[in-house]
Amino acid sequence: MRIILSLLLLCVTLPASGGKKSKERTALSRPKFSRSVPPQLKQQLSTYWSQCTQQGGDACMILGDAYESGDGMAKSQKFAADLYAKACEADLSAACYKAGMRHYKGLDGQDSKAAAVGYFEKACELEEIKGCTNLAMMLMKGTGVEADAARSMALYKDACERAHAQACVELGIAHETGKGGAVDLSRAMRTYGTGCDQGASDGCYRGAALAISGKTGPQDFVTALGWFERACDADHAGSCMALGIMYEKGMGVRLSPEEAKDLYSKACKIGLKQACLKKQKMY
Repeated sequence: MRIILSLLLLCVTLPASGGKKSKERTALSRPKFSRSVPPQLKQQLSTYWSQCTQQGGDACMILGDAYESGDGMAKSQKFAADLYAKACEADLSAACYKAGMRHYKGLDGQDSKAAAVGYFEKACELEEIKGCTNLAMMLMKGTGVEADAARSMALYKDACERAHAQACVELGIAHETGKGGAVDLSRAMRTYGTGCDQGASDGCYRGAALAISGKTGPQDFVTALGWFERACDADHAGSCMALGIMYEKGMGVRLSPEEAKDLYSKACKIGLKQACLKKQKMY
């Protein structure tokens, strides 16, 4: 009887000899699709997967985008990052930049900014200007890397001269705040202007705010008005609100409560709560 019981217990505790241990899925595992995925998309993604596993390159980046967005398959920040990294190995600058952005944002809740620095560095070497600007930001703040203001300023300056508007804005901020050296408000305003001309609404806003502050000389309402208008036309909420204040108080423009209300209303619709409050107080 004891022998029989021992054999039964042995059968219960021992794993089945024919059982197979499931492999852990990776970014290069065959994609799994839900039933709702259209056949055409399923075929396209399967083709990209095949090309990526065999050749790397663009196909890996496209597959990474699908994992990033959840288009056709379950979202996976880690798989997206790994696929961008594989494409980056083929010296695709856009893939290096995307890998940097994914690591900068984090992988499924895990901080990965140190890895982002390396990808932005490579993207910059491959002439991806956005990568240079992001690398400069991280160097300025010491995020994921030891702070290096001098190198950061050099990267901002180069990217700004190569017409990356956001680099100009960041360079202007550094000049205005003195983070990259001595405070130079006149240079800051000129740099903001360059960023504004290149399409950065924040450059227009910051330049206008500096012009109207009187910190660089007499208050320049004409310049401020022009820059605020350009940024507001591009739906920069802060600029619309600033214009509203100018019209409400007649600062360098005709006094016009109605114009002010319209501008506060626009800023409110864009999402600026302060503008909503300003609008309510005028009724």
